[in-house]
Amino acid sequence: MGGGLAGSIPLLLGIFLRIGISLGPHSGQGIPPMFGDYEAQRHWQEVTVNLPMDQWYVNGTDNNLLYWGLDYPPLTAYHSHLMGRIANFFNSSWITLHTSRGTEEYTHRIFMRMSVLVAEAVYLTPLLFLSNRITAQHSGTTAKVAHMLLVVLAPGQALIDHGHFQYNNISLGLTLCAVALLLSQSIYWGSVMFALALNYKQMSLYHALPFFFYLFAPRYNTLAGLKQVVKLGIVVIATFVLCWIPMYTTIPDVIIRLFPFNRGLFEDKVANFWCSLSLIIKIQNHVSTVTLVRLALFATLLAVLPSQFHLCRYPTPDRFILALTNSAMGFFLFSFHVHEKTILIPGVTTLLLFSESPVVVTWFQVISSFSMYPLLHKDGQSVMYLGSMGLYLVLALVVLRNRLLHQDRNFTHKLDWALRHVFVGSVLGCVLLHLGEMLIEPPIRYPYLFPTLNAAYSALHFGFFFCYFHYLQYTGLPELFRRRTKVE
Repeated sequence: MGGGLAGSIPLLLGIFLRIGISLGPHSGQGIPPMFGDYEAQRHWQEVTVNLPMDQWYVNGTDNNLLYWGLDYPPLTAYHSHLMGRIANFFNSSWITLHTSRGTEEYTHRIFMRMSVLVAEAVYLTPLLFLSNRITAQHSGTTAKVAHMLLVVLAPGQALIDHGHFQYNNISLGLTLCAVALLLSQSIYWGSVMFALALNYKQMSLYHALPFFFYLFAPRYNTLAGLKQVVKLGIVVIATFVLCWIPMYTTIPDVIIRLFPFNRGLFEDKVANFWCSLSLIIKIQNHVSTVTLVRLALFATLLAVLPSQFHLCRYPTPDRFILALTNSAMGFFLFSFHVHEKTILIPGVTTLLLFSESPVVVTWFQVISSFSMYPLLHKDGQSVMYLGSMGLYLVLALVVLRNRLLHQDRNFTHKLDWALRHVFVGSVLGCVLLHLGEMLIEPPIRYPYLFPTLNAAYSALHFGFFFCYFHYLQYTGLPELFRRRTKVE
């Protein structure tokens, strides 16, 4: 009964939170001619249902790629096609070629919002499974419920998918499924799940190196292990072939759409290294795009590879989770053309570290949501943002103040707990920036003053988190998972 309670209460509250957020406006609502990501998802349904597959990624009279052209891998296109077929069943006018642009009627919004809510099962199921597994060491139901509430009610993903409107829950959920399967010794199915995540959103590449090293490291030095590596390679290649073979005639067009180097070094005011550097020197104005790509690649590899080599030497489950986080953070901070929403990728694996570092992980979830506020504010999601953030901070205050997840078993716990005052000061800084934006008119010369301050403030935090999670990986954590989950 306790186990059922531990899972059902957080799940229900998580669903209610997402439903509440979905009652607000979506991105670009009522703002022609481009509208926003909601229209992008609807338009992909329109394109994939009405045009033959070899035209989905190709510019043409019926598919103007400048109007929300598909720019994700084939699995996203297939999902859009499925959603388009279902939409066509309910109301064909929602996806009529050309004339359906900007469709936002009430029943269509219900359909679209429900489609994201149903897809949430792909995300919440493995997340709750992993959380329950991590908290198996706790004796009481209270600790499990507290842990799962902090995981499920983290506002970032809920605000972007159910407010702004996207399907990040599918790619993040597939990645979590892969993690859960690998830690349960189902390495082949885990590889399939991660290959599917890569084929849904190319940003899943942020997690690719840890998956490779975690699977490869324990197996490269024996003949039986190498045979397993070969089998894993065949499984991954077969999954990619199945996803891509329907697109075989347009593969070059798809790849060009997936890696648009012509879009610039970063998107809007994103809280990473390059955007912060632009406050001092706009490097993109001084060097060519090719040079920028090379610089970004070099910086990213420099940031990511040390933690991956460490994982290769010590391929334990806890270091695997930390290496996933550190790899994704390195890509977010230093790679080419990063969106503010990409912070969700490292954010999802930090959720698996709550039991060992609750203060810093809660802090990370708060700052990552704060960093996306300019986007959410533009969408008219300020009320939903403030409500979900307020709920999360109150919950975190109750949980952390009563140390429901904290037992001070080692130095890492003590360090984490010592940072609680810095966390409070950091949150107060967020509050002050929000109040400044509400009460102070920015100078005419600097119309984007507060989004820029938000990005710089958040980037400083992400730099700290990047160092902190590296510290945890190098010094080691108490084993998060039962010993039977260790790769053999």
